[in-house]
Amino acid sequence: MDIRLELAAVDYRKCVETLLPALVEHCAAKAQPNALDRFLAGLGAEAVDAAGAVLDTMDADERDKAVVWLVSAHEERMRNSANRHLAAFFGAPIVQIGRFAAVDRPGSDLTLRASQVAIDYPALLNSPVVADGVERLGAENAVLKGAAQLAIRLSAHLSNGSLEKQGILLLNSAPVKSRLTAVLQDAVRQAGLAVTVRDVAAEPDGASPAPVADDAFGARLMAALQNEVNRRRA
Repeated sequence: MDIRLELAAVDYRKCVETLLPALVEHCAAKAQPNALDRFLAGLGAEAVDAAGAVLDTMDADERDKAVVWLVSAHEERMRNSANRHLAAFFGAPIVQIGRFAAVDRPGSDLTLRASQVAIDYPALLNSPVVADGVERLGAENAVLKGAAQLAIRLSAHLSNGSLEKQGILLLNSAPVKSRLTAVLQDAVRQAGLAVTVRDVAAEPDGASPAPVADDAFGARLMAALQNEVNRRRA
């Protein structure tokens, strides 16, 4: 399945201030750096101040693209943080994210997308988090609670498709979703992404648009950084 994170707010400057220095350090430490690695390493401490000035000249869509670029550069960091928080939340590595990206959809707000999510569905349905969520469902929807309890009892005998359907329903149920939203928000913030997550939705694989790479934007961003650094050094 995929997990889509809808964002309520993005602190663009803080994202840059946190994630860009880590990227510069990573580039500087590479044994075989490429041209981009050498460029960022060469900027050093000047990168953050220059990036802040460049950010101030960008429109909303360009700032979103900058966050997409930074998340792509730090995908492993984002994914690992999310997986650690999910394992702590469920009490075991029941839910494991394979890919993590920011998505800038035309005419829509910036979102985050965890994809290639591997789930041990029987373990998920029998986890304390889901059990607690099912109990809380009783106050909202007795029919849904009964269906969920039945699915949990029959989990060992259900097909993969049925298990996925039940897993998605339970992850999207209000009692579980509210807690999952807080967990994933903490995870991305700890990884350096200064955002407020409004909502989380579990959905079948491929239900949301796949991230579209924009290599040209990365090149334009690097050129703008270089121009700003040159201006400051002059």
